[in-house]
Amino acid sequence: MGKPRLPVALLPLAVTYTAVAMNLTVANVALPAISLSFPATAAELTWVVNITPLVAAALILFAGEWGDRIGPRRLLITGLAVFLVAALLSGFARDITGLIIFRALTGVGSALAMPAALATTFDVTRGPRQRTAIGIMASTQAIGAILGPIVGGAALTAFGWPAAFWSVIPMLGLALIGVATMTPKSTGPTADHRSGRTSDTVGAALAALSAVGLLYALVSLSDPADAGDRGVLGGLVVGLVALLALVGWERRVRYPLFIPGIIARRTFWLPTLALFIVQLTLGGLLFVASQYLQLVVGYSAFAAGAVLLPALLMWTVVASGSGALAERFGVPWATAGSLVLAAVGLALLAGAGESPAVPLLVVAMLFTGVLGVTPALMTHTAVRNYPENLRTTGSAINGVATRLGLAFGVAVYGTLLARTFGREFDPALADLPPALAQSARQSIGSALRTAEALAPTAAAELAAAARAAFMSGFSLSLAIGAGALVVLAVAVRLLLPEIPSESEADPSDSAQGGRNEP
Repeated sequence: MGKPRLPVALLPLAVTYTAVAMNLTVANVALPAISLSFPATAAELTWVVNITPLVAAALILFAGEWGDRIGPRRLLITGLAVFLVAALLSGFARDITGLIIFRALTGVGSALAMPAALATTFDVTRGPRQRTAIGIMASTQAIGAILGPIVGGAALTAFGWPAAFWSVIPMLGLALIGVATMTPKSTGPTADHRSGRTSDTVGAALAALSAVGLLYALVSLSDPADAGDRGVLGGLVVGLVALLALVGWERRVRYPLFIPGIIARRTFWLPTLALFIVQLTLGGLLFVASQYLQLVVGYSAFAAGAVLLPALLMWTVVASGSGALAERFGVPWATAGSLVLAAVGLALLAGAGESPAVPLLVVAMLFTGVLGVTPALMTHTAVRNYPENLRTTGSAINGVATRLGLAFGVAVYGTLLARTFGREFDPALADLPPALAQSARQSIGSALRTAEALAPTAAAELAAAARAAFMSGFSLSLAIGAGALVVLAVAVRLLLPEIPSESEADPSDSAQGGRNEP
C-alpha cells in the first residue's frame, strides 16, 4: 500500500500562510521609497513595518475564539477578504498615517486567517500525513518571508512603492478562491460553542494588552532620548500589570482561554516557547541581514533577497521532511539538532565581515535554514494538546507565538543593533555640526546619507566608521541569537518527552475544555 496522499485542500491553506508571511516582510523593501514620497519620522517608518504583526498578535486570540464559534472555514474566508482589501488600499495611501492604518488592517486580516488556516489543516489531514502537512505549512512561512523582499523589490523597481504592497494580492486571491472551492463546507461552530461555552474575551484582551505593552517597551529601548525612557517605563508598567491581571483572571474564570491543564504541559509550553524563539530569530535575522547585505556589502535589494534564497530552500526542504526526521530520530533529537545547526549558521554569518565571500554566505544561509525543522515539529506538538473542538483556539495561541516572535525579533535585534551602533559610532561624529551628527547617528542609512553631503575624504571616513559600527551591532546580535538557540536545544533535548507517532492515540482526545489537568 502506498503512502497516503496529502489532500488538495492543503494547497490554498499553504498559499494563505505564504501570503501572510510575505506581507510581513514586503514593507522593508518599500521603506526607502516611502520615505522619499511622504514626510515621515523614523518612528513612523518603523510602525509601517511593525504595526502588522503587532495588530495580528493583539487580535489573533480573539480570532481563535471566533473560529471555534462560527467555524474556521468562515473565519478564514472573512480574514482573506479583509486582508486583500487592506493590501489594495495600502498602495493608495496618500500620507504616512493612512499607510499605517491600512497596514494595521492587514494585521486584522492575517489575525483572522492564520488560526483558521492552521485549524483547517488539522481538519483535512489525519494519521501519518498530518505532521508532514504541518511541516509544509511551516515551510511556507519561510517562503513568504523571503518572497516579500524579492517579489516586492521587483514590483517596486518596475512600478513604484505601491506595487510592493499589491504584490501579495494575487496570492490572496488564489487563496480565497481555493478555500471557497476546495475546503470542506461542513466545518461549523464547535461542540462547545453550540452548547453554550462562552468566549474568554477578558483573557484575550489582557493577553493582547500585555504583549503590546512589553513590545512597546522593548522598541522604545532603542531610543536613547527621554521620550524613549518614558516609553520603556510606560510599556513595562502596562505589560506587567496586564500580565498579572491575566494570571488572576484565568484562575477564576469558568472557561479560560489558557486552559491550565493544557498550558502546564511540557508538550505545550516548551514547544510554544521554542516556536517563539525561532520566529524571533527569523524576524531579527531578516531585519539585520537585509541592512547588512545592502548597506554594508553593497548588494541591491533584489540581490540581497537572492542571497537569502539558500536559507529559504533549506527551510522548505527540512520543514516538509520534518515528519520523517521525527519518525527516525524522535522529536526532541530532531528539534535540538536543527537548533544547533542553525546556531552554527548564525555564528558563520556573524563573522563574515564587511566583504564576505559568497560561498561563506551560502553555507551560513544553508545552516541557518535547517531551523525550519523546529517550527514544523513544535507547532504540531503544541496544537495537538488541544481537543478538536478547541483546536482553533489552540492554533490561535500558536499564532500569537509566531506573530509576537517575529515582532520581538525585530525589536530585540534592532535594539541590540541600534545601541551598539550608537555607542561605536559616536566618536566619529565629534567633528560634525550638531545637526548633521544628530541625523547621522539615527541609523547606518542616515549616516551614509549624511556622508554624501561631506567632502570626499570626510565622507569616506564617516561611511567607513558607520559600517564598522554597524558590523559591531550586527555580529553581537547574531552571536547572542546563536547562543540562545544552543540553550534552547539543550532544554528541548532534556525536558521535552518523546512524542508518540501519528499512528498512536492523540493525547488531546482526553482534554475537554475547562480546567483540565495535565
